[in-house]
Amino acid sequence: MKPWVRTGLMALFLAAGVAAGMGLGRSFDRSGATATAAERPMISGDLSAFQDALASVAEGVSPSVVHITTKVGAQGDLWEMQGVGSGVVVSAKGHILTNHHVVDADPRRQTLRVRLVDGREFPAKVVGTDSETDLALLKIDPKGESLVPIRFANSDQVRVGHLCLAIGSPFGYSHSVTFGTVSAKHRHAQLSQPYQDFIQTDAPINPGNSGGALVNIRGELIGINAAIVSETRSSDGVGLAISSNLAKFVSDQLQEHGHVRRGYLGIRPLDFEQTQVEFGFRSMEELLEELGLKSQRGVFVGFVETGSPADKAGLKKGDVIVEFNGEAVAGQSDMFFKVAKIVPGTTVSLKALRSKSERDLKIALIERPPVDLRARPR
Repeated sequence: MKPWVRTGLMALFLAAGVAAGMGLGRSFDRSGATATAAERPMISGDLSAFQDALASVAEGVSPSVVHITTKVGAQGDLWEMQGVGSGVVVSAKGHILTNHHVVDADPRRQTLRVRLVDGREFPAKVVGTDSETDLALLKIDPKGESLVPIRFANSDQVRVGHLCLAIGSPFGYSHSVTFGTVSAKHRHAQLSQPYQDFIQTDAPINPGNSGGALVNIRGELIGINAAIVSETRSSDGVGLAISSNLAKFVSDQLQEHGHVRRGYLGIRPLDFEQTQVEFGFRSMEELLEELGLKSQRGVFVGFVETGSPADKAGLKKGDVIVEFNGEAVAGQSDMFFKVAKIVPGTTVSLKALRSKSERDLKIALIERPPVDLRARPR
């Protein structure tokens, strides 16, 4: 039998099967196994109501999202560079949160303009930036005109599978809205900033979306769109947004101080997997036995900086920190954020294991130095 004949017969068989299935489906319809004709408009109405609800969310949030234009060059010269980004209004006084990389240029040679969804435009100035979270705070003078600050959600309460909308200026098309789901939480990416707490989403994000809003279906901010994971530099369905809790912390610090004040302990913590590799334990069971633990909890102290708060309090390399200020320590990232959120000068309590026995320590944190001490040679 010739190949084309065989292919034709297979197609006929498939077509017959589809037709039979459709006929069987119609018989089920007639038997009442599916929705009646009277019920079908109700289903359509439900979908229409859901669609209208999403549109209402987009319309309600858009006044809180801004289009940012950046121009870099000396006055009177030809502009060397022009870019676009997005931002969110976080105060009625004109504070706007965006990404550090959107405005990362010499402020003496940079001109920033902000455009609202209704077309109003304002010049903007940088209040402060935080490269360690890739966030920046701008300020415009609304001159008595009304602004609509965005509402922050508690990003810890966001669940994987929740619906979300991304609003920003992809490729310069301002106030564009895309729709998707929360794909994952607490993601870390191969990026330079040490403080990372990303929400992953499949809502399409592209260049220009940076600094824009990722909101839930109540119109509350759950993240600041910041990056994409893509080989094409366009959306491949893996977008990253800085969690709203981290964004709120940084925004408040920048408003109050112009920079972020973080607590500093002076250690390099390691997760258990890192500890096993770095110190040559053959198995996790062997490591836990050596530390006197029944399960993986806390972080291993891999390095203590001389003269640091940790050093002065008696913390030593090899200790396992299991509690910080009365809260269990889940891992390296958890420890990093717990320390960073403490106001410098505050005395904290810390519980550590040494030689299989617990020790309670009191440590007065200092302000984290601007230079990343973890990058220094050990």
